[in-house]
Amino acid sequence: MERTEWLNLISHQTEELYDHIAPQYWETFGFYPNSMHIQYIEKLLSRLRSQSYVLDAACGAGRYDGMLYNAGHRVVGIDQSSRMLSRAREHFTLEKYPRLSYLNLSMQEMDFRAEFDGAICVDAMEHIFPEDWPGIVSRFQKGLKPGGLFYATVEVLEADEVSKSYERARAMGLPVVYGELAHTIDAAQAQIMALDWHDITGELAGLAAYHYYPSNEQVSEWYGQAGLVIEEEGMGDGYAHFLAKKEG
Repeated sequence: MERTEWLNLISHQTEELYDHIAPQYWETFGFYPNSMHIQYIEKLLSRLRSQSYVLDAACGAGRYDGMLYNAGHRVVGIDQSSRMLSRAREHFTLEKYPRLSYLNLSMQEMDFRAEFDGAICVDAMEHIFPEDWPGIVSRFQKGLKPGGLFYATVEVLEADEVSKSYERARAMGLPVVYGELAHTIDAAQAQIMALDWHDITGELAGLAAYHYYPSNEQVSEWYGQAGLVIEEEGMGDGYAHFLAKKEG
């Protein structure tokens, strides 16, 4: 299978996966500890002026939207999974959260122009193909106002696990590049689709999702090329954390 065809298939499978497990959010998924995530969101919030406009990209069921909203900001969440957004809308009703809205939009489709004072993308960039990374970072930069802030997480994995996954995927004939974890996707996805959502574990869902693990140096390079200046970074909760600012 050619890589372009494979990537299209993976993109479809990822959306199908999150649509399928969406009912579990706010039930059993979405409650794992993430103190470092919270610390960095608080750092971003502390630097925003009152009543800012904030983007939550790949928001899923809106885990962090209440935090953004309760800080006094106007928030829009985007996600490619319509069912995940349905869960978000059920949890954050328009009546109770009038300054919070949702759009069924992938990060690849973002076309905002200097609209946001701040943006976050949490626990999602690991599902982005390396080919899409530079363009998506650029789209975030274009969507921010001058001086706007961007917080994103980048999942990390031990180097030997990345190497083993790459070798297994290549042995399976998959057109992967180094850094991608894909050898478990098909088997885990088939298992998930045969289960009721109550019976799906977070571990199994993780095995069914595509992951890509760029180095921190590569992430920094992509940020710089897009005109985003990394002002603070750290490690914790299994992720690298980047707080950046749009130049200008």
